[in-house]
Amino acid sequence: MNNKLTKAIFMAATFFVALSVQAQEDQKIRTLFNNGGIRSNGGYGGVTVAYTQIENADAITVGGQGAWLINHQFGIGLAGTGFISERRFDATLDNRYLTTGGYGGLLLEFIAMPHSPIHLSFPLVVGAGGLTYVESRRDFDFYDSEDSQAFFVVEPGVDVEFNLLPFIRLGVGLKYRVTSDIELSYRDSGAAILDRDALTGFSTAFSLKFGKF
Repeated sequence: MNNKLTKAIFMAATFFVALSVQAQEDQKIRTLFNNGGIRSNGGYGGVTVAYTQIENADAITVGGQGAWLINHQFGIGLAGTGFISERRFDATLDNRYLTTGGYGGLLLEFIAMPHSPIHLSFPLVVGAGGLTYVESRRDFDFYDSEDSQAFFVVEPGVDVEFNLLPFIRLGVGLKYRVTSDIELSYRDSGAAILDRDALTGFSTAFSLKFGKF
């Protein structure tokens, strides 16, 4: 199946699931502009740690997010994520290199049945970021960067959330990151360092949120 088509199907399916869950919860469609409008305001801040792969190399991401919650179910805010892959030997450069960078942007979120102790959340991040391919002889010891670039990103996801306390939520989820083409290249030869879709892929995430839900 065409790669772009697969991405589009996944993103569409994510939001169709969110809409179907809401439809089951209440047969009548409610909006911000009827049935009382904005009846509740809240907000939260949170941290997320996730495992993913970049060009088949293990990688970890660490991020943070904050959002305004409307009627306990709709969130709008900002999110940011940093990532770093494992070090690997690059035969072309005759040394160990890794991929690192970050991205962030607008966060939109739909929460199904938020008052239930266990419920679903459907976050979507749309934004931009940057990455670099850098020499790393030892852990967290960076030297020369071979190449770097900026990219656009769309990241839908689904989280299973647990209300631990009225102001704390634990989440376990799956996200799918889609980016614009990655075009890192070696200085001398101009050959591609990574595949164009090196950053596109799934990640498994754990999150903690603190706030007024």
